[in-house]
Amino acid sequence: MKKLLLASTALVMSAGVAAAEVALSGSAQMGIVYDSSATDELSFNTEMGVTFTMSGETDGGLAFGAKFGAKDAVDADSGEAGTVFISGEFGKLSMGDVDSAADAIVGQIDGVGLTGLEDLNEIEYIGIGTAPGALYEYSIDGFSIAAGIGQIDESDRVISIAAGYSFEGFTVGLGYEDEDGGPDQVSISAAYSMDMLTVKAIYADHSTDGDSYGLSVSGSFDATTVTAFASRDTDEDTNFGVGAAYDLGGGAELVGGIARDGTADATLADFGLSFKF
Repeated sequence: MKKLLLASTALVMSAGVAAAEVALSGSAQMGIVYDSSATDELSFNTEMGVTFTMSGETDGGLAFGAKFGAKDAVDADSGEAGTVFISGEFGKLSMGDVDSAADAIVGQIDGVGLTGLEDLNEIEYIGIGTAPGALYEYSIDGFSIAAGIGQIDESDRVISIAAGYSFEGFTVGLGYEDEDGGPDQVSISAAYSMDMLTVKAIYADHSTDGDSYGLSVSGSFDATTVTAFASRDTDEDTNFGVGAAYDLGGGAELVGGIARDGTADATLADFGLSFKF
């Protein structure tokens, strides 16, 4: 009887757990990096990361879940890293270290390199780094909307709204961010994808720092993807880069890139292997 009770209890527990899932994924990279402005121009680069992804579904069909990196476990406990979400026919609500609405829909142009090469392709959003925050997203028939709020400190917040539309290979996005007692920013992007070629342009107008913009082109040929970009930041410094990635299969890629950093007046380059598990 005791053995039967234990077996029945285990069966009930496993039935409950079956409705939810906890999955592990990871990434790693190894390579070399060149920076013409550094004392040691050549250096090695190795990075490793593990991500926990939790998901489940209610009896009513609502999906819920959470995601955070192992290195961010402490910050995830306070909402400054990782995200928690619930979604259904009403859309998706996420809280924690979320994007601003503008970042979620307008996005960024494509970058290059194994390490990102200082992310010179990216424009700055006011709502980045304002965790903990909240982001609501809803999509229907190619049309997407988003609204977000992020906490800068005890008194200041960033509110953001954005909308996007996709049709016949074209995607456009428009976003607005406003900081309490501070600057605001309007951003817009347009992209077109045809076969294996994608072109994307982005523009942002910051109320105090000025404007920034960029253009990227990416083409895929069999297992090879080639990307080039050019951008100009709010300091009127011009950056550009070109790179390529070769898919080795099984989650492994050979990746390399070279970029010009207009702010630091430096040439950056990297080359190596990227792995996804």
